[in-house]
Amino acid sequence: MAIRKSITMMSNTGTQWNLIGEPIKSNAYYGYGSGIATVQVIFQNLVGGFGIQGTLATHPLPEDWFWIQMRANGDVNNPYVTYPIDPYNPTGSNGGDTGSMAFTFVGNFVFLRAVLTRDYLQPVPVNPQWNTWQYGQLDRVILAL
Repeated sequence: MAIRKSITMMSNTGTQWNLIGEPIKSNAYYGYGSGIATVQVIFQNLVGGFGIQGTLATHPLPEDWFWIQMRANGDVNNPYVTYPIDPYNPTGSNGGDTGSMAFTFVGNFVFLRAVLTRDYLQPVPVNPQWNTWQYGQLDRVILAL
């Protein structure tokens, strides 16, 4: 039985409008290992999108990254989860969600990374960092391999 390890992929995003986490080496690449990964996302008053990207490249360039389908909100065409999950019933303040979710996926990846995106929100504030207090944050993203 393989020993699983936990790695913090992203924490305390605070006033970040968009953020791409550092690449994390996967333990299951090119057919080795189980390929099973679980990501736990802990968020506070979050309005925005969260997703995981993977790559098969050993020295990835920006174009080598692809979205891992999280099948969020019942929309298989949207690769990332959008918060609040139910816009009519947010679980936090300021119209965002507060809580924790976990996602498990299978695949052989060389690297994985977490992504926070809010570019789809309209209208985009003139200076997003001044206004992100109202859009909440990712408190922590933990990857279990």
